[in-house]
Amino acid sequence: MSPKSAPRKAAAPARRTQAERRESTRRKLLDATIEALVEQGYARLTTVEVAKRAGVSQGALFTHFETKEELLAVAVEHLFPRLIQDFLAGVGARPSGKDRVGAAVDMLWAAYQRPELQAAIELYVAARTSPELQKALAAVDGPHRQNMRRVARELFPDVAATHPDFDDVVELALDAVQGAAVGGAARPEDPAHRRMLDTLARFMRVAFAPPHPKV
Repeated sequence: MSPKSAPRKAAAPARRTQAERRESTRRKLLDATIEALVEQGYARLTTVEVAKRAGVSQGALFTHFETKEELLAVAVEHLFPRLIQDFLAGVGARPSGKDRVGAAVDMLWAAYQRPELQAAIELYVAARTSPELQKALAAVDGPHRQNMRRVARELFPDVAATHPDFDDVVELALDAVQGAAVGGAARPEDPAHRRMLDTLARFMRVAFAPPHPKV
């Protein structure tokens, strides 16, 4: 009989590149920042706490982000795409016969009730008295607004193609819901919120209605 062949050794897992390890650490820091911001708020959040949650040293944190303000702004930027995907999934999950404008307004309001987005709003309020935070947030807010307008155009392609004020109406809706969400932090159960959302949806239906033909 031929001798049994030696068992094969399991292949060693491929070692991650330095770029992959760096990106993994960066994601951990961003996730830890959002987590700490939600739980502790802007005023109590420290880079020491973020580093601890991410399992890295504070020195390592500052090799990825020069300042605390940059860390916070990039964490918000990291959060936005996830929220947009959830928003699209929520609108798409509504029954096909349901009014899409009403569904979009309701899902936008639901997004602003999420703790992580409430925490992000807290940063925007804090930026009023922090020039460094204001500058850092301005760098990520512009692209985010552009993404939201792009999403609106995907949801309402015919309206976007025919209404010159489409982007302005979308911006107005975003600001209205965000403003109500800020006020809602003090009075979350106020029935006026529901009335405001219904009024906003009616306004958008009128704004998006096909123009009357000229006689």
